Amino acid sequence: MRIPLEKYPGMNRFVLDWLHGDERFLPRDSAPAPRMQPGPDAASLAAALDASNRRWGIFAKEKLQRWAAGGTVTIVAGQQVGFAGGPLYTLAKLATIARMKRDLERQGTPATAFFWLATEDHDYDEAATLYVPSRDAQLDLLCMRAIRTADGRAAVGSLPVSETLITQLLARFDIPRPQWLREGITFGDSFAGLIAEVFGSEIILVDALLPELRRAGAPLFEQIRSRHDEIQQALSTRAAALEAAGYREQVIAREDNEYTLLFELDEHGQRHPLSPGKAVPPERTSTSALTRPLLQDSVLRPDIFVGGPAEVAYYAQIAPLHELLGVEMPRVALRGHVLVAPQRVARAFDRYDIDPAEVFSTADTILAGHEPAGVASVQAIIDQGKRELLARVEQIAELALPADHSLAGSIQRSIGHLEFHFNKLGERAIKGLVRKDRERYAATRELVATLYPDRHVQDRVVSWFAYWLEHGQHLVDRVIEDVEADRAFFTIAVL
Repeated sequence: MRIPLEKYPGMNRFVLDWLHGDERFLPRDSAPAPRMQPGPDAASLAAALDASNRRWGIFAKEKLQRWAAGGTVTIVAGQQVGFAGGPLYTLAKLATIARMKRDLERQGTPATAFFWLATEDHDYDEAATLYVPSRDAQLDLLCMRAIRTADGRAAVGSLPVSETLITQLLARFDIPRPQWLREGITFGDSFAGLIAEVFGSEIILVDALLPELRRAGAPLFEQIRSRHDEIQQALSTRAAALEAAGYREQVIAREDNEYTLLFELDEHGQRHPLSPGKAVPPERTSTSALTRPLLQDSVLRPDIFVGGPAEVAYYAQIAPLHELLGVEMPRVALRGHVLVAPQRVARAFDRYDIDPAEVFSTADTILAGHEPAGVASVQAIIDQGKRELLARVEQIAELALPADHSLAGSIQRSIGHLEFHFNKLGERAIKGLVRKDRERYAATRELVATLYPDRHVQDRVVSWFAYWLEHGQHLVDRVIEDVEADRAFFTIAVL
């Protein structure tokens, strides 16, 4: 099932225009990417990545050595280290780069897939919140709000996962405690351990806080500090151009009209905006949303970057910085968009002739559209009844108002009440009409609750871990099979 991305609620307008050929702010090249040469620190970085990945159960020494020698096409995606793997779109990103890697290798082109773990992010609430489907197809919220150090701006990846949250998850699914949720484990290591269990050694993980990675980024950090004013001007100019074209910049300037470029990590792991010109060791330097892609591109030198709509928009905003700082820009690709539905739920599409694009609504609205004659009849009766009754009210007004002008307010209030109750009666009648087939209504309601729970698109909020526990490798295989990058549509994978 392929549905146009225009039907996906809240899709970034810039991305839609870009997919349809508008390259004013960001090139869109679907041809095979040229192979970039590795940086001068590639060998030492490969050794550090091998060591960190081994800790998570990923054995990729030969792949990393081949990458460091410049023998592969490099594909990169990334995400915050959310508890239990985060929302479904995280799996979609992983599946997209796995699919790209396999497709290239089938064509005889060696490829290396990296997944950047955004361990330096400090959005603790987002990382420590999990939504899972409940038994009635609605959402249960497993949420942790533990006491955090200082002002709550600590890098989440190095913080331990709360025992409270782990207990909730294990109880909800009645599963033994896995190694990636062992006592004292950090968000970064927990996320990495789960991904290693699901994907084996196919995807190499990159910890954003890896000291060797930071040291490889030292020349970039120095450029950002020394050319602060030029960077700010370039970003302001691009922001004005985006606004003139009718778009919004993805990251807005602070109140002082400047953009945050770098942070300093203190001895407690807290992130503080780095003052312009201030030099700190690279191991204590942390990137912002705008400079993270620059670090990634300067150190890993990817041929292809796969991102979600927001990340594609980041690249449109920072494209001038690549040229300014001499950082080669990769080919930017939009991740595949995939929703999932168990087969018993998805049967409702065919059984009741429901258009997949209709699910971003309510069961009542969907079924009302499938009862056009009945709904039209009810609406016609309601409209006629309102007209006739209001005509009688006007007759009363014509007779009574000349005698008692104080009745005018009462008559207007009565008209308002009558219209309100007629409309409510119509709404109830239409609901009754569309719910007369209880089996059809229940199936449609479950379909909506699965793909558009609580009026949120499924892949933005619902955990893929819940589906993985139920469907195992079949879930991963189906998502990889159905996911397609750089497409102006999304798919629904039936499990």
